[in-house]
Amino acid sequence: MEAFLKDNYFLNRLYYFGNYDALATLPLEEEETNILLELSKSIKHEIDLLGTDSYHLLRAYLYQLLILVNRSYTDHYQLKGNLYRNIEILKFRELLRHNIRMKQTVKQYADLLGVNRNRLNYLCQETFGKNALSIIHDELLKSCKSDLLTTGKTISEISYEHNFSAPSNFVRFFKSLTQISPASYRQQYAN
Repeated sequence: MEAFLKDNYFLNRLYYFGNYDALATLPLEEEETNILLELSKSIKHEIDLLGTDSYHLLRAYLYQLLILVNRSYTDHYQLKGNLYRNIEILKFRELLRHNIRMKQTVKQYADLLGVNRNRLNYLCQETFGKNALSIIHDELLKSCKSDLLTTGKTISEISYEHNFSAPSNFVRFFKSLTQISPASYRQQYAN
């Protein structure tokens, strides 16, 4: 998707793709819904016609759709909406996505970014309202939840793949953030 959009950090700029505190739902007014539906219809129509210049128009429609949803999302959940200005935070989110299984300390990510831990914490606090370690833990939890729901891996396998020294440490981490065990989470939400 990022290659299609020609912007390696575009999806990281959208709050609804990486926000850990706000819900994944967005109530919309009828007018907003109609605008987004019309854009979606335009995208489908262009895909149906698919001419040699369609990719440019599809990219424009997709940018417009994603940006409008992001604006509504940041307004509704009263988020700061400054991800466009801070390239270091965009790089941090990208690094998290690619390295979360093996790197879970603020120092590791600060080193990858070429900044000190205080700077990374400041940027996270400014952008997300929480420190870098909380953001790292949120991403780690998200990755673990994904494995619990989408793979048949055991709790032990998931814990070791996410660099926990023992499954008991993974269970403790998971319970501290969700109030339920990984096994209970899997049982409750896997279908």
